[in-house]
Amino acid sequence: MGALLAFEVRRLVRSPRFSIFTVAFPLVMFLAFSSAEGRGDPAVVAYLMVSMAAFGAVAASVSTGSRTAIERQVGWNRQLRLTPLNGVNYLVSKVAAAMLVALPSLLLVYAAGVLFMHVDLSPGTWLQLIVFCWLGVLPTAVLGLLIGLLATGDSAQAMSTVLMLGLSMLGGLWLPLSALPAVMTDIAKALPSYWLAEFGHDALAGNVLSFQGVITMAAWIVVAGALVALRYRRDSARV
Repeated sequence: MGALLAFEVRRLVRSPRFSIFTVAFPLVMFLAFSSAEGRGDPAVVAYLMVSMAAFGAVAASVSTGSRTAIERQVGWNRQLRLTPLNGVNYLVSKVAAAMLVALPSLLLVYAAGVLFMHVDLSPGTWLQLIVFCWLGVLPTAVLGLLIGLLATGDSAQAMSTVLMLGLSMLGGLWLPLSALPAVMTDIAKALPSYWLAEFGHDALAGNVLSFQGVITMAAWIVVAGALVALRYRRDSARV
């Protein structure tokens, strides 16, 4: 499983689309938004930093699904089933790879916050930001894998993009929910992307993790994970 995981990560990070949309784009958006909206307010800049880091992590983790769809289309999955690698290890490797490629998106936006926007936080707060937000990527990583198992090679990229944009916009990563109708807040709180960013915002404020957020994240993981397992078994039965 370790060899497959290393292979998956190397292949993903070499993709130009990965570099542009999951690393460069969130970084540019953070610098632009913080310059326009922050206006020297450290609290606003730090809030935007967490939101844009969450956006990058969501984009990176979801984008891995298109690669899985292509692999299914060309028969790579069938070849893997002829190896000692079992289904559980395959799925775990895919999700772990999605989480690993999401980490640079988080760290680079945080680094930009320090180097360019002079965000000053305690070491403990930085540690919480990294750990909580990174673990919060797990639901979107599973969702990205689900798209890869459901879509065709031609449709996976479009479906991944729609999911990424939907999670980002409806989850309040691009616009503060206070500027939107109240019903948007209810929708956002049902999405993993909202809680991914909210875990970081809680760390900034020194608050404990929201129980509602943990339960919501867990529900997404369980439901999406069950669908992934079901779809994978159906694919295996066709061989």
